[in-house]
Amino acid sequence: MSKVLASIADQATSSTANFVMNILLARWLAPADYGSFSVAWSFCLVFAAFHNAIILEPMSVVGPAEYGSALRGYLRSVRKLNVLVVLALGLCAAAAGLFYKTSEVRQVLFVLALCLPGYLLLLTRRREQYILDRPLHALEISVVYALAVLGALNILRTTTHLSAITGLACTGMALPVALWAGVRRSYPPESLEAGVRPIARAHWKYGRWLFASTLVAFGIPDLQTILLSVIVDLKSAGALRALMNFVVPLAQLLTVLSIYCLPRLARQMKLHGVGRGLRQSIVFPLAMIVTAVGYLGVLLAFGPLLERVLYGGRMAQYLRYLPWLAAAALLSALGTGFSTLLRAAQNSQHQLLAGVAGTITGIMAALLLLKGHGLEGAIWSMILANAVSTLSILGTYLWMLRKQRASWSHAFHYFRLDF
Repeated sequence: MSKVLASIADQATSSTANFVMNILLARWLAPADYGSFSVAWSFCLVFAAFHNAIILEPMSVVGPAEYGSALRGYLRSVRKLNVLVVLALGLCAAAAGLFYKTSEVRQVLFVLALCLPGYLLLLTRRREQYILDRPLHALEISVVYALAVLGALNILRTTTHLSAITGLACTGMALPVALWAGVRRSYPPESLEAGVRPIARAHWKYGRWLFASTLVAFGIPDLQTILLSVIVDLKSAGALRALMNFVVPLAQLLTVLSIYCLPRLARQMKLHGVGRGLRQSIVFPLAMIVTAVGYLGVLLAFGPLLERVLYGGRMAQYLRYLPWLAAAALLSALGTGFSTLLRAAQNSQHQLLAGVAGTITGIMAALLLLKGHGLEGAIWSMILANAVSTLSILGTYLWMLRKQRASWSHAFHYFRLDF
């Protein structure tokens, strides 16, 4: 139980640090400056998704499955591979800075290129602790990082040196924290150490589809933030990121529920078969929808109060877009719920299909709507993209129901027994 609580606390601490950083910068920076930061942060999340596909996700599966008897030797080899990957992604961030349209954003992207390797190294250090079944150590890393970043932000604010560039540079605190976490580890020596090339091949074999999905299916909010900065202006990009901060906790909550319930749902599929399992577990996406409706209802009811608490009235003019943003979030929650069932049924292809469909829809809608409607057009693009993505997921779910015929009878009964 202590390890479970440590895992939950670690995820909460890490997510809260980035969330609070975004809130504080939205309060303290000029709108255009926060827009520059928002664009760079969107790029950071995209590069982190690539790193997750090549290093983190394969490390969580390939390591325990293939190198369980020599896990620490495997992790030492992964660190060498990870250095190459994070440096390559840092170069990609620098390349984005070279070719970006706006000079203010180019400068922040160059700072991202310097800070990104350390941030990704920190994520790797935390994931290592889970592979070694030491979530409490991961929590320690997250706490130190959160204190370092938020402390640096407050020092910059107090000394009047806070800007989009220095705000993003605070994420550079991840490098010394990651190095500290590496130095203080106490791994007993192992004679067996796997080569980097075999591990790279194993990681690529496992993560190539996830990498392809990331390559062609950018996160819809990040895509709209970047397109807004290019087609409209940085102020609108910052406003979209500030509005998204209202629904980020819901997305993180649904992700945690999905991760926690996925193994149980998979056992449901294994125990009763895919056809019956998909029907019996229908209560899970329904619970996700109820959770989303409850959260969004509170958000809409207390939106003005929350805006004053978080932003001090600086984003009050954008509150009229909150109902439409809630609609986009509700569509996303619906898709997340049914996607979890499909993943439990070992259907991962739907994620690539839904991601591509959503991304193409988001780009086409943005090209048509952003220039004439600005921020409102971006939110409508998100609604359309989420709707298409969710319809694709629902279509796959219904297709599997027809393919795997079974009775709906006693569905909720069996679900209650298994959970």
